[in-house]
Amino acid sequence: MIVSTVTEAVSTGIRVAHVEAVTRAIAAMRGRLAHPHPLGALAGAATFSPFHFHEVFRRITLLTPARFLAVLRLAEARRLLLHSTLPVREVSGRVGYASPGAFSARFARLTGTSPTGFRAQARALADARVAGTLWWAGTRRPSVAAPMLTLSRAPEPGSLVCTCLMPAGTLRAHPGRWAPSTGSPRVPLTAPPAGGAYAAYCMVIPAGARITDALVDETPGSLRIGSAELSVTERAPAAVRMGLRWPAPTDPPIAALLPLAAPPG
Repeated sequence: MIVSTVTEAVSTGIRVAHVEAVTRAIAAMRGRLAHPHPLGALAGAATFSPFHFHEVFRRITLLTPARFLAVLRLAEARRLLLHSTLPVREVSGRVGYASPGAFSARFARLTGTSPTGFRAQARALADARVAGTLWWAGTRRPSVAAPMLTLSRAPEPGSLVCTCLMPAGTLRAHPGRWAPSTGSPRVPLTAPPAGGAYAAYCMVIPAGARITDALVDETPGSLRIGSAELSVTERAPAAVRMGLRWPAPTDPPIAALLPLAAPPG
């Protein structure tokens, strides 16, 4: 996994030493999710200044260190809610929240449902697998102003294509677009409310994969991802090309921001 990340970094002009430093920082976060990880400590371990490390980290992951840690905590909370009977207050403590109320509010703001609601949704899915029109055959018609995503290859037949768009560096995902693949490599994103710098993410769950494997457990082979930065103007829809790959250590678990229940309407 690290080799593929380093190879990709070299091809895009990112220094191998930077990728290795970011990979070590992320491993430290994953190993101690309940602990604070101040920027100064992460930067010091990489022998970078805090400002330089912050910029390097954001360039490689598309998120700041603090927001990357937030989504790591969210992903682990979802896993614990599905696979354990721990009460919400204990789950919140295990992922670094001193207040269960603050944890529940943050969880709901990022995922659109409460921790208790997510636990019920995830368990209801059980062994449900992606299969063509599973879930929702009807999705909202994309806006003519929506940015267009062109994948390097068409998704496999029957795959579930998941996209989301976030203002650059944040975790404020606009409502994602989930739809069974039509076999087309062109996928419309959700139209953003305003122009500016954004990060686009695409996740493809292959036909036959368990949904919770991909969106909760990060099971190898259950999810391909892609990410890219784009600039949206008010004059014309943006367009971005993106390749799909297996998740790497420097990829944030963005799938943790996607809902398990079908969107309304």
